[in-house]
Amino acid sequence: MTTLRRIVPGLVLALSAGVGAHADTPATGLPAATSAGSHWHGGHRHGGLQHVLAQLDLTADQQAQVRSILAQSRPQFQALMASSRANREALAITAPTDQPAYETLLATSKANAASRVQLRSDVWSQVYAVLTPAQQARLPDLVAADRAARDARRAAWQNQHGQG
Repeated sequence: MTTLRRIVPGLVLALSAGVGAHADTPATGLPAATSAGSHWHGGHRHGGLQHVLAQLDLTADQQAQVRSILAQSRPQFQALMASSRANREALAITAPTDQPAYETLLATSKANAASRVQLRSDVWSQVYAVLTPAQQARLPDLVAADRAARDARRAAWQNQHGQG
């Protein structure tokens, strides 16, 4: 159980970012994922949900189920992201002294964040349920390897650009 507690937040982040991505279908048949853990290289991304799921050798049925889960949740994620963006822009131009408008915007921002976390968790739970026990058992190692590769890329970039 503790292993799941360590990997689920990273996968939830990857999943949530991937859901908002364009519905490209690479060789895995899954939507292209984007995340803080992914990195552009040669016109395609490395890391994120797509990368992890591709390594699990999902069956065609599992791929279809995951695609369906992501497609069903995409409008909700898009609506939350649009609301968050509009709210963030409104907060940027509203003075904190402008009460109650500022407090209302702040409350909306907090509610949007909570809704995103809950939706990510719900979607990840659905995707996780599609996986076999053997695939679920492989997740901690795949996520750790993905994170290590991301950290190595970040360190290399920082060294190359003198930001270390």
